[in-house]
Amino acid sequence: MTDFGAGAAFVLGGSGALGGAICAAFARAGVPVGLSYYRGTEAAKATVADLRALGVEAMAVQANAGDRASVTAALQATSEAFGSIHSVVYAGGASFTPQFFSKTEESVWHDWLQHDLMGAINLATAALPYLRETRGSFTALSTYQGDMIEVRGGPSAVSKAAVDRMVKVIAKEEGRHGVRANTVRCGWIGTQGVEGLFEQMPHLRDEKTKTVPLGRIGKPEEIGETVVFLSSQRAGFITGINLTADGGESL
Repeated sequence: MTDFGAGAAFVLGGSGALGGAICAAFARAGVPVGLSYYRGTEAAKATVADLRALGVEAMAVQANAGDRASVTAALQATSEAFGSIHSVVYAGGASFTPQFFSKTEESVWHDWLQHDLMGAINLATAALPYLRETRGSFTALSTYQGDMIEVRGGPSAVSKAAVDRMVKVIAKEEGRHGVRANTVRCGWIGTQGVEGLFEQMPHLRDEKTKTVPLGRIGKPEEIGETVVFLSSQRAGFITGINLTADGGESL
């Protein structure tokens, strides 16, 4: 707890694969966790049970990332339950459907910009009053496409590029309040969704293990531990960075 002080972490999208791994990493560090979910009620309940089994208090709150009032209410509920919030993590996003830019429907762009980019903006804006009080940390998940464009990954690349710049703005403006802001640019991580994609495209796993210098797909818990490090006082002089965790693929 000396790495964080009193209070809790809040993870928007904590019921998802990467969000759940981040919640678990906080719990292993002894940090109480508030997490949000949108539709995955049962997944959220299971995540809370897992966190409590690790010995920390945890709670789940339904929130729509695209609705700032909803996000604000989720943060307020977490703050009231745990006293304060020292770490806020954006682990949300839109559904990823690979498609060429020229064939991407307008609705897909709208989905990413409204529910990913605006979700991150809504969370960061609502979180700042809490983080100023605790001199805390905001971390957003992003994509390694900030360093290397992936064919048929346009909407996520564009949306997450804006998220990358947003955290730099926050870091520049909020440093005077002791608030830090960073992103973790994720490469290919072995979530259920990615494994499903590999089943549909068997050649893709072999292709990725060959193009990633470390020769493997990443693990969700590796992203979790990276986020917790950036949130902690061990990273107390790190702000405004886009840290890429992709096994070296974008080199």
